[in-house]
Amino acid sequence: MVIVYRSNTGFTRQYAEMLGKTEKMKVFPLSGAEHNVPAGEPVFYMGPLMAGHISGIDQAVKKFSVKGACGVGMSPASQQVLETLAKANYTNGAPIFYLQGGWAPKKVGWLKRRMVGMATKSMRESLRDKGSSRSPEEDRYLDFLLHGGSFVAFENLESIREWIKSL
Repeated sequence: MVIVYRSNTGFTRQYAEMLGKTEKMKVFPLSGAEHNVPAGEPVFYMGPLMAGHISGIDQAVKKFSVKGACGVGMSPASQQVLETLAKANYTNGAPIFYLQGGWAPKKVGWLKRRMVGMATKSMRESLRDKGSSRSPEEDRYLDFLLHGGSFVAFENLESIREWIKSL
């Protein structure tokens, strides 16, 4: 099995490369995989989220044998996020994972910044309204939503690594 990914701002690429290195798997961006990975090859697909959809998953499912998929987004990991991903993404029965990546407003165009701003407006307002009663985690998340940052961490890959080892 190889890892195939799409990345817009680099967070998904970081996770794919970390996973590939630790599990000794080859890693290809989706654009390069089309020439380097044979059709029907078993892959673990990783892509950034756009409105709940794993970017590039449809192409990967058509070309490869997707054995598992992972969406990388801005939200903290939760059961609700996983359920949303399972409903919004076709993986032909393959398991879906989620990793919190990051937000890099300086690496995206104004339209994407605006879309993310609209999508996170109520969360930002809710956190601001808490004022001094915000927890340190909530302070960090508000700063993240306003200015960007990264939650990419090797420890976040644990459930995916366990799944790979179980194959």
